[in-house]
Amino acid sequence: MKTILTLVLAATLASAHAAPQESAPAGYAQARAQFFAGLGGDSGARNAAIEAFQTLAAGNPGHPLLSAYAGAAIALKARDAWMPWKKMEYAEKGANTIEKALAQLTVAHDEQLFNGSPESVETRLVAANTLLALPDFMNRRAGGKHAIEAAMASPAFAGAGPVIRAGVLSAAAKVAAGEHRSADEITFLKQAVALAPQSQYGAMAASRLKELGQ
Repeated sequence: MKTILTLVLAATLASAHAAPQESAPAGYAQARAQFFAGLGGDSGARNAAIEAFQTLAAGNPGHPLLSAYAGAAIALKARDAWMPWKKMEYAEKGANTIEKALAQLTVAHDEQLFNGSPESVETRLVAANTLLALPDFMNRRAGGKHAIEAAMASPAFAGAGPVIRAGVLSAAAKVAAGEHRSADEITFLKQAVALAPQSQYGAMAASRLKELGQ
C-alpha cells in the first residue's frame, strides 16, 4: 500500500512540475505573420488573420492567446474603418474578445509555450498593445495596464523570448509616459533596447529615447 501511495505522490509531483511544452497549433505561425502584415496596413492580411485566429481559437479553446490575436485583429478593422459607428463596433468587439481571453488565463498557461515563450506573457502583451491603443473614452486603458503589470510580475516573464519581453517593457514605458513617470519610462525603454535592439520594439524604444534626449 505504501508503495502505491508513494508512486501516486511521485506522479502527482512530476505532473505539477512538468517542463514547459510547445503548444502552438498548426497554422499559428502563418496566422501570426498575417496579423503583423495587417498591423502594417495590409487589409487583406488583416482579414485573413481574423479568420485564421477565429478558426484556431474555436478548435483550441484552451489557448487564450489565439482569441487574443483574433480580438486584436478585429480591433485593427476599427483603425481602418471609415464610418465612426463601424470604428466603435469593431473596437468594442475586439476589446471584448481580448478581455475574455485575459479572463481565461491560469497558471497553467505559464507552462504552455508558443514559439518558445509562455502563452500567458504573450497573451497579456497582445492584449495590452490593443487596449492601450484604444481611445480613452472606451475605458479600456486600465485593462491594458493591468495586463502589463501582470506580465511583468509573473514568474513566467523571465522565460519569455527577448522580443516578447522587449514588447512588454515598451508597453510599460507607454503606461509610464501616460502617467508622467519619466524616470520609469526611460528605464523601461532602455531595457527594451538592451533586450532586442534589432526588433520593432527595440527600434521604437530607441527612437523614443532620442526624443527624450537620452
